[in-house]
Amino acid sequence: MYTSLEKQMDVPVNQTKRHFKKPNVKLGAVVLVLIALAFLSSRYLQSAAPTVNQSDIWISSVKQGNFTRKVRGVGVLAPSQIRWIAANSAGRVERVLVKPGALVTTETVIAELSNPDLRNRLQQARWELDAAEANLLALEAQFEEEALEQELRVTQARMALASAKLKEKAEKPLAEKNIISELDFANTQLHTEQAEAELAIRLQTQNRRTQVVEARLLAEQANVRKYRNMVKLYDDQLAALTIKSDIDGVLQQVSVDVGQRVEVGGNIARVARPDSLMAELQIQENRVQDLQLGLPVTLDTRNGLVDGIVKRIDPRVSNGNVQVDVEITGELPSGARPDLSVTGTIVVERIEDTLYIDRPAGAAALSDTRLFTLTDDIGLAELRNIKLGKASVSSIQVIAGLQPGDTVIVSDMTEFNQHKAIKIVQ
Repeated sequence: MYTSLEKQMDVPVNQTKRHFKKPNVKLGAVVLVLIALAFLSSRYLQSAAPTVNQSDIWISSVKQGNFTRKVRGVGVLAPSQIRWIAANSAGRVERVLVKPGALVTTETVIAELSNPDLRNRLQQARWELDAAEANLLALEAQFEEEALEQELRVTQARMALASAKLKEKAEKPLAEKNIISELDFANTQLHTEQAEAELAIRLQTQNRRTQVVEARLLAEQANVRKYRNMVKLYDDQLAALTIKSDIDGVLQQVSVDVGQRVEVGGNIARVARPDSLMAELQIQENRVQDLQLGLPVTLDTRNGLVDGIVKRIDPRVSNGNVQVDVEITGELPSGARPDLSVTGTIVVERIEDTLYIDRPAGAAALSDTRLFTLTDDIGLAELRNIKLGKASVSSIQVIAGLQPGDTVIVSDMTEFNQHKAIKIVQ
């Protein structure tokens, strides 16, 4: 009985001991397996990752601070004041005296034209002017003589009237005393009235004659002015055969050759003011939407930097670019001239306290991308999903996926996108 009972009591005790030991062994084994797997996975990942030479990649650190958005474009300096010199007279080019690139003034002769027909017309106009002036002088002399004759007749009429009035005055008392007959006195009064009428007619004739003379003189003077204007016109047209610049500047282009026929209004040369320049930048059409008039611009002339502002944005798109005109507000460096190549950087926006990195190759603004990020393991970079924000010329905003101080590869790594990690060697 006792032996049987003792056996029955011993069995549970042994079973309880085995129950506590068995789980501990399993847990330890699991931990060891996980450690081994992690080690092996890490070793396998490193051994399976492709190798990249550090000198062949571009590495950037994530920065936090003020982020400036910029747009860059290339272009040329262009004169803001350009004057096309056109021909005011038709003619044939005899000589071209100045070549493009030379400084010219308003006294510089650029080219000379000839027009024999114009010279003939000028000579004919001068002859007609001489004849018109001679006719005017003759007409003035004739009218002066006629005016003297009219004045003489008016004077005679006044004297006749005065004589008739004196006679009437003298005979009136005699007629009242019947010393002379009433018929004689009536005849004297009639003579006075006749003299008054004759003087009035003479005065009217003189006034009318003066009006006629003035009208004929005006007509002849107008004829003289016409020929004088013709002579001046032909003189000016002949003078215009000598082509000069309208402004002081640099001769940019000569559009004619010796022997060429040039019509009125044809362009001969182009002159620009060298001290009044602007920049014409070509900006990609997908980067123009954020540009506004008045934005600050920095121009690189290869010989110095100069400030400016956006003055005009062309509404048209040409070959995928939009022309942006920049007014130069700073002082141009020495050597600046029209058609000089420049690079313009336009400041679009300033964002405070944000994350940003050097702009990865092929990265677009407001997009999701994947970049290799350096890990704590020396020489290992893992592929990570990154959300990008607004972009600038050489940097781009980071919205998510990176922290300040992280280091990423920003050079073109598209050939390694199928790998989750790469090894970087010196």
